[in-house]
Amino acid sequence: MGKSSQDPLPSGKRRLKGDIRLKSKLLVLAAVILFVWFFGKNIAGSAKQIGDSAGQQVASSSQDSAVSGQQEEANFLSGPLASLEQILFNSAQGAIDLSADDATENADLVFFQENSLVGVTSPNPSDGSAFNRFSKELKTYVVQLGDNPEIIGAKFGISADTILWTNNLKDGDLIHPGDKLIILPINGIRVKISAKDTISSLAKKYQGKADEIIAFNELPDSGVLKAGDYIIIPGGEPAATVSPKSSSPKVSAPKYASSTKKASSWLIFPTTGYDWGIIHSYNGVDVANTCGTPIYAAAAGRVILADASGWNGGYGKYIKIQHSNGVVTLYGHATQLLVSQGEQVAQGQLIAYMGTTGNSTGCHLHFEVRGASNPLAGGVRVVK
Repeated sequence: MGKSSQDPLPSGKRRLKGDIRLKSKLLVLAAVILFVWFFGKNIAGSAKQIGDSAGQQVASSSQDSAVSGQQEEANFLSGPLASLEQILFNSAQGAIDLSADDATENADLVFFQENSLVGVTSPNPSDGSAFNRFSKELKTYVVQLGDNPEIIGAKFGISADTILWTNNLKDGDLIHPGDKLIILPINGIRVKISAKDTISSLAKKYQGKADEIIAFNELPDSGVLKAGDYIIIPGGEPAATVSPKSSSPKVSAPKYASSTKKASSWLIFPTTGYDWGIIHSYNGVDVANTCGTPIYAAAAGRVILADASGWNGGYGKYIKIQHSNGVVTLYGHATQLLVSQGEQVAQGQLIAYMGTTGNSTGCHLHFEVRGASNPLAGGVRVVK
């Protein structure tokens, strides 16, 4: 047939355009092959599908890796987006900055166990070196249209409570475009030293820790203070005041979970909410929900630590439970602890309420499993 009257390009230009398209396809294919080669067997199953669609043969990984990849993909796709929006945005405290969560994510040595990354050397929450990455300087922020304390806190990696406390605001107070707010470099409070203050008295009054106050403010070991100076108390809270509603339990909960949904052969899900499924810190995974959401013991055991004061290396208020098989589970960033060290707890027993203490920008549970795989790791999902 003759050349169509609707064809605006000469044959040479059509050929050039076709060559460009072909080269583009080849470049895309090359990028896919490089991507598969770089990441190896973890995505071999998915890479094989991409390679097949492009008419190329990609070497497959082991059968176990392929099955694992398919399961992770299924978990990722199964999470209902409507539930995600409901959980994260019904609460103004829903935003979480995973990159800032938990200063203890740099374990000295790690290895893979089943589906989880497990640290060989346990991080030490009381180690003052955890503060080295924080600036000691205050910042001033000018409120923009559409801002609220949660949004501003997320921008700077601190909680809305810290924004409120530092600027003498209460939950529900209005902020307006043009207002200037003081921004702390870490969650906690800033206090002015009086003549009678000591490190110990300030730690007790504001629920901090003496060694953390000294380390963060780079004070001499003697802890000598100068009246009139300001210091920051990491993880501190206002004295003799009720915390803002955003961090206090909104509802009471029964002592035992009404249902115990299995997360693995021996662990139950410790809470409800949006499971990010991303391993970080010491084999930990975050589950986001509103502050005050009940947290339950994932298995029966003995409480070997229940610390309700201080920054604690980023964990904030947290609990550690040792189980009969030697595995330890950790529950971080709580707003209130309901058990004490040495106490025996049953599986499904209420142990704390979800919060945003420590190194956290929004309400969530940081759940670690030390000595076994973390069943919350893998694809993102909503836990009900």
